Amino acid sequence: MLNFHDQQIQQITTTALNAADARRQVTAAYAKRTDFLRNDPLWQGNLPAIQATTLSYTALLADKLLEALRLGGSIAATFVERLWFQPAVGDGDRSTITIYLASPDKNQELLVIDGGLTEDGHLIAKNLPTLLQITAKDPDLGYPDDEVRAMSQMIKVFYTAGLRFRTIDETVLQPVDGLAFTTKFDNGQPLATMAEIKSSGNVKLSLPLDHNNVVDYSVLDDSKHDWKDLGTSDVQDDTFTWASTTIPDELVGQRLRLRVQVQASQSSPALDELFVIASTNAILMRQGSNRGQYAVDLPNHNVMTVTMDPARNQLALSYPEKTVQLIELDNQYPFIGEWLKSVLPQRRAFN
Repeated sequence: MLNFHDQQIQQITTTALNAADARRQVTAAYAKRTDFLRNDPLWQGNLPAIQATTLSYTALLADKLLEALRLGGSIAATFVERLWFQPAVGDGDRSTITIYLASPDKNQELLVIDGGLTEDGHLIAKNLPTLLQITAKDPDLGYPDDEVRAMSQMIKVFYTAGLRFRTIDETVLQPVDGLAFTTKFDNGQPLATMAEIKSSGNVKLSLPLDHNNVVDYSVLDDSKHDWKDLGTSDVQDDTFTWASTTIPDELVGQRLRLRVQVQASQSSPALDELFVIASTNAILMRQGSNRGQYAVDLPNHNVMTVTMDPARNQLALSYPEKTVQLIELDNQYPFIGEWLKSVLPQRRAFN
């Protein structure tokens, strides 16, 4: 389904490209072709033909990515020669590339590139080293060290092409910088204020939030009836405000209480656990330069930063060496894996 007389296809197939350029150019060529098919009366409703086209371009992307691994020089040739890529088309025209490592007795499925021809293309780990494996009492990663190093380098190449894992617990062969995971934040005591209604019409109630996130709120009269739907709420300059222009006569003489339930932006059990584990390992953890940010000073003179994002119920990690993977940092400082192991699984105290 590829037109090898097309100059764009010829350029791609005859030029040695790195992974990023390969994905960009193949994706552009695919978009151009599918745009034509979807707007041509003959082909626009022909899903099997569009799927066949998708499969052809997915196979081209697979070949160019494998070529990039061979030519890059960062991965042992003996490992790359054992790799083979299997393109496939699933529902609709979304495609996958499954990556296998061949041996005399089996084909080991390593990972999948899902939607590599789309903007949201990403990696899915299948049989890659995990956090539970590297933190076990007697670690067994399932591969010899040289293969783990080669897989690590392969994934670094894929990251240059914008292909990333989506979850932190899929594998430890992903960069520390940019890792994020969902966790629990403590809810603080409700904030409250009150005003006596002296006349119908307009009323405004405001509360400082102290950088906390609003979970819910109520506007109660003396009989505990909630009138919040009578007005609108807004947050400006770290202040929560509820205002109404339609206060009825029946509320005159009563008191309205604004109660705001907030999520404490500076309190997370997972962060507390990191402080304890770091301290046990004589590692300094301190308040960062920004609110909700904490710095872990490592002996290698690098700083791992943990940023709280209560609005998303997440903690996010950043690290100055952008390509250093979790497995590499854990080899230097096992307390990091120990911490993540304690907070990432389904532990009620943290999730």
